[in-house]
Amino acid sequence: MIVQFFNHGTGKADSAIRYLLQDNDSNGNQRNPKPEIFYGDPDLTKLLIDENPRKFKYTSGVIAFRDGEKPTNAQLNKIVKAFYEAFAPGLGPDRLNMLIVRHEDKGNTELHLLIPMIDAKTQKQFNIDPPGEKSNQMVKDFSAIWNHKLGYAQVVEDPLRAEFTAFDKKVPAGKTSNTIKNRLSIEIPKLIRKEKIKNRNELIEFLEEKGCTVTRKGMDFISVRFPNQKKATKLRGPVFSKNSDYKKLVQQADEVLNKTFLNDFQFSKIQVRLDESTEYRKNFIEKRYNKPKRIPKGSNAYSGKRSLTKPTSTKTATTVQEISSTNKNQPETNSGKISSSVDSGILNKLRNPTSGAKGSQNAKSPVSERKTSSGAVQGVAKSLASLQMQIDSAQADLANAQTLEDRIKAEAKLNSLILQKNKLLAELEQARIAELNQEQAPATTPRRRPRP
Repeated sequence: MIVQFFNHGTGKADSAIRYLLQDNDSNGNQRNPKPEIFYGDPDLTKLLIDENPRKFKYTSGVIAFRDGEKPTNAQLNKIVKAFYEAFAPGLGPDRLNMLIVRHEDKGNTELHLLIPMIDAKTQKQFNIDPPGEKSNQMVKDFSAIWNHKLGYAQVVEDPLRAEFTAFDKKVPAGKTSNTIKNRLSIEIPKLIRKEKIKNRNELIEFLEEKGCTVTRKGMDFISVRFPNQKKATKLRGPVFSKNSDYKKLVQQADEVLNKTFLNDFQFSKIQVRLDESTEYRKNFIEKRYNKPKRIPKGSNAYSGKRSLTKPTSTKTATTVQEISSTNKNQPETNSGKISSSVDSGILNKLRNPTSGAKGSQNAKSPVSERKTSSGAVQGVAKSLASLQMQIDSAQADLANAQTLEDRIKAEAKLNSLILQKNKLLAELEQARIAELNQEQAPATTPRRRPRP
């Protein structure tokens, strides 16, 4: 078993979801058996990805098993649960949405992952696979731990494939070069295993047929100049040695691949390292996503005072963040104050409320509007209270779900209700802005004194 993340994450969700669920693979071949939704709701995942206004919208990856590894559904469920607990501790399925699709058309089991880069509770960006060596090591450790628990061999790079890593680094960019790179670094080990390349002389012939030039032949190396490359690259290793027995090299490589297991000491060491990485990530999530925003003592929000910034010409007088920080009784989402990263459409409505003149939040409003503004606040507040009861009920349904199907339905319902709540919070904030502006404005406009 191995966990891998891919370098995809921008654009709309349609193409990614279509690839996971369509009957044909990327080469146009019919998938048999057809893809199966193992966990999640494609419509909800699509909504969360497409509504994210940021450039990077999702993470994609796979939990893949070898041909001889046949995990049961119970084992797969445990792996997915452990994946949440390790990579998103403190969030869980109700906050970090995930679509998991099972593919078995290649003969092995693959769980393809599509994860929106957003915390559904706070609307903040969350990347389950941040860049860096620490994150890469965490992925390797998770795979190692579960291979050990399931009794599978550890994931070790094919020694034959490792001999050709220099090709990946040295071959220049370009369509022709990429084709050569794929043939050299992927096809040559396969040809050696199939005994179509039996010794170094046949390897050199193959390289020259593909447009490479072998400039030197040593006892334990060869120097190869690739197309469009000025200098030759020296390649060392058993595969490039003059007297190597390729059949014996294949046997040694297979032994390494299929018989590498952890002993108790190695397992314990990796488990401790994975636990430390999870704890580090848990502390980060707690501070970034779960800890309420601290209000400085002495500020208007701390003292309960409410103030508005003096308007300037036609520009917005008060930003969303300013109003949020000056209103002590502001309604809260599941994690605290409403975030300024809400949907851009809602944000524009907040910045340009319709209760006053265009572009100004402090514009005067008619007396009739003044009488009904508090009623609007109360109406939205009642809707929020009713919606909160539905959210509590949905959370209870999710906690008590007995089957995977019930859990998927409960999760979809809960995320939909949370999105509705965020929109109502935005409407409530808009109504309160209007109410504050009306309190500042005089009831009647004073008449202009006539000139003498």
